[in-house]
Amino acid sequence: MPRLPAFPADTAVVRRLVVVEFLSGTLQGAFPVLLPGLATSLHFSAGDQALVLGVGYLVSGITVPLASRLGDLFGHRRLLLATLAITFLGYLLTAAAPGLALLLVGQALAGLLTCWLPLELALLRDQLGDARGGRAVGPLVGSLMLGTIFGDALRPGLWILAALPAIALLVVWRWVPESVTRAVGRVDWRGVGLLTVGLGMMFGAFSSVGHAVPAAAVIALLVVSAVLLALFVREELRTDSPTVDVRVLARRATAPVFGLSFLLGCILYGAQSPTLSFEAADPKSVGYGLNADSQVLGLLSLPAVLGATLGAILADRIARRVGARALLASGYGMATVGFAVIALSHGNAVSFIIPSSVCGFGAGIGLSLLPGLLMHRLPADQTATGAGVYNTLKTLAGAATGAVGAALLDTLLLRPGVASEGAYVTIWVGCAVLCAIGVPTALALRNHAPSE
Repeated sequence: MPRLPAFPADTAVVRRLVVVEFLSGTLQGAFPVLLPGLATSLHFSAGDQALVLGVGYLVSGITVPLASRLGDLFGHRRLLLATLAITFLGYLLTAAAPGLALLLVGQALAGLLTCWLPLELALLRDQLGDARGGRAVGPLVGSLMLGTIFGDALRPGLWILAALPAIALLVVWRWVPESVTRAVGRVDWRGVGLLTVGLGMMFGAFSSVGHAVPAAAVIALLVVSAVLLALFVREELRTDSPTVDVRVLARRATAPVFGLSFLLGCILYGAQSPTLSFEAADPKSVGYGLNADSQVLGLLSLPAVLGATLGAILADRIARRVGARALLASGYGMATVGFAVIALSHGNAVSFIIPSSVCGFGAGIGLSLLPGLLMHRLPADQTATGAGVYNTLKTLAGAATGAVGAALLDTLLLRPGVASEGAYVTIWVGCAVLCAIGVPTALALRNHAPSE
């Protein structure tokens, strides 16, 4: 097993946050593998599985910028504790859910899990400064990946998963100090409302496809969503305290990084649930699939996670030799090839192992390099907000691809309630195309100072 990068000297806070990210990775690795079994026991479809994961990504996309802004204003440790507590409640409801409805509520609350990392990055920059804080990203991301491996391999039960945020809460409450740097301003609650309703309606529109909802209603939802999101952008441009600084999105120094973060979300989340549901399908019943149980699903998920872990650990060392721009472009190219190969050949377990590890390695490169690149391009008092936008775009990519994937699985049917093989192939091809866009985007990166 490769070792994590060395910790910066005299940084006990890094070691404590590494524990938190390990627990976060365990949650993120274990739950998707358990989901096909939950679908069987609670009697919901492959499209609903994608919806369960997608609602968590949607909530992440809404709450990460809000939590990050509140952290910049009132203290990152304080907001980290709040998001840990809400995540704990979400996994309690998930473990107790008797059906799909409560499971969706639980995973919506659990979506605040992705708020942890941007708040931790801001804490590290506050405690260690720019250079040492940037170097600490590697251990956190590596620990996240190792936790994901642990969750994939052991598949702890839902009640054990519910205990992990409680442990992380104790670690942060007892041993992590509060940040000192504060931004000035207020929370733009009007913008938060427009973003929440706009994204919610968009997600609802995509999720309605294949569920006997009239096409006119779906189109109307999408139109209203687009109008609300346009109003959100106007609100953020006009207010002096934006929740999401859309100007940062358009800045030359940060725009390519944010674009790459959205595409990274497509790599990480775009085919996660569909691939697991495909592998769990019984070929004797539907003509495709591997008939994999939760144990085999965990093993099949490991190559991607191991690849991502190795990519995250080696990325900084390789980037020093070949340059971050070239390495990032290579990472997105690897993911493109991996998804394309899976789309072409997916008849047995072996056909998933090498391509998924290649995809994972490419994703790990992005996970390691992009946060550090972003931190160096942002003013100190916008660290959590900028990191929040980064995570928001990454998780919104998961919500968008999850909703579209669910629509495809519920529309391209072999028979009522059963997706066709073509639906899965379409998803893999779509992910390959999105990853391919990352190659020229990464090559467009230039060196910029935070003021640019």
